[in-house]
Amino acid sequence: MYSAMTTGVILLVTFLVFIMLGYRFNRDTSSIEQGGLVQFASRPDNAKVTIGSAVLTDLTPSKITVNPGKYDVKMTRSGYRQWNKNVDIRAGEVLWLNYAQLVPDNVETKQLTKFDTIVDAKSSPNGDRFALLTDAAKPLITYVDVTGETPKVTTLTIPTNALPEGKTPTFSLGDWANDSDRMLINMTFDGVTQRLVVDRREPNRTINLSAKYEADISEAKFDPRSSERMIVRSSNGDLRTIDTASDALSSVLATGVTSMSVYGNDAILVVQTLPDNAQSVGYISFGSSEVRQIKRIDSTERTLVAAASYFSEPHVAIATGSKLDVYRLRSLPSSRSTDAISMTSLTSSVLPAAIDHLSVRSSGRFVVAQYASGVQTYDIELSKQTLTSFSVPVAEELRWLDKYHFYVTSGTDLQVMEFDGGNQQRITALTTRFDSVQSDNGEFIYSFNVHPDGGFAIQQSRMILK
Repeated sequence: MYSAMTTGVILLVTFLVFIMLGYRFNRDTSSIEQGGLVQFASRPDNAKVTIGSAVLTDLTPSKITVNPGKYDVKMTRSGYRQWNKNVDIRAGEVLWLNYAQLVPDNVETKQLTKFDTIVDAKSSPNGDRFALLTDAAKPLITYVDVTGETPKVTTLTIPTNALPEGKTPTFSLGDWANDSDRMLINMTFDGVTQRLVVDRREPNRTINLSAKYEADISEAKFDPRSSERMIVRSSNGDLRTIDTASDALSSVLATGVTSMSVYGNDAILVVQTLPDNAQSVGYISFGSSEVRQIKRIDSTERTLVAAASYFSEPHVAIATGSKLDVYRLRSLPSSRSTDAISMTSLTSSVLPAAIDHLSVRSSGRFVVAQYASGVQTYDIELSKQTLTSFSVPVAEELRWLDKYHFYVTSGTDLQVMEFDGGNQQRITALTTRFDSVQSDNGEFIYSFNVHPDGGFAIQQSRMILK
């Protein structure tokens, strides 16, 4: 009896372990196969899920183990447009379909605050506000906070001690810092452009980087570790850092730099020209003054580099002309180190045109290579690349609402689509090309459009029905 009980327990545990590992009986092949786990989530939730011909009993968020294969997945909810995806489910793997954005059948859009003029608008990294320039010839920045039911508008005047005496400059908006407090402002006069750092909370802390450090700055980026630190590149390609807290300008870290980007909190990625009609892709670890080469490019075509860590593994994307290469690195040692750098090629492709913008997004999952009439996204998790064509050429870098959705303005409307171009949806009429943002809870998308009585207005498009 004890032997039988022990054997029964062992068999039951073994059976449960196999069930937990996703093994199921496949009626089509009359065999036991390991399936794949699919996790579903939608915004808003409580959507009905259909995978293949099977309708799940549970509404989103939900999950199910499915036999390997290709399936059509649908998510539906009354009052919303249907969401569709073709997926490939692999044995023993988890597929996350947790980014479904359901769009109302009829998106209600209403105009809110009106502005007589707007020449530029930039959304903050966390999407809680916009910075506006209403007149390029005035040192005024307007902030629009969209975290509440109605937008809150405040105005900041750039201190006169940051402005040139006896000049009438024009202004344009640069990048925000990650903390959404400080921002780069470009100020141009007499054919010269100076870079200002403006703090929306403490305007008196505004710094004219170009004047204070007597630096020729053609490009500037915030150090991701602190908005008090800047990475700057001169017109001749010299790379330096500025620490505004300690009032320090570094020595030249690299020369001949044609493009730069940042790898998390670890390093500055650079592309440098070489004297033999070639280029070098390398990096400088933060705190170091040495450049370490990752790859030599035997071409003079424009080269871009971007990198991010995905599940603790560095991934580097390099674009030269229309060619894109993506590598996985075992690690990225300090640029001072002599440890070997192990690089594994994940994909190499040639796009229809020269790549204008390159980035690695969504916590390192997606490599986004954009050209004038389209974008190619390489999904590192699924080892899958997709090519999306735009109906109207897009010159500026793609703007994203969240980790999975970007948007484009065609000149007549605002269109939202997923990272792979799927589920393209028209949200509202839109003739401007200013930034848009989506509220944290996904309830609204805010954008700017012309006002019927002239000027512009911020408008609110409801994405979740009451």
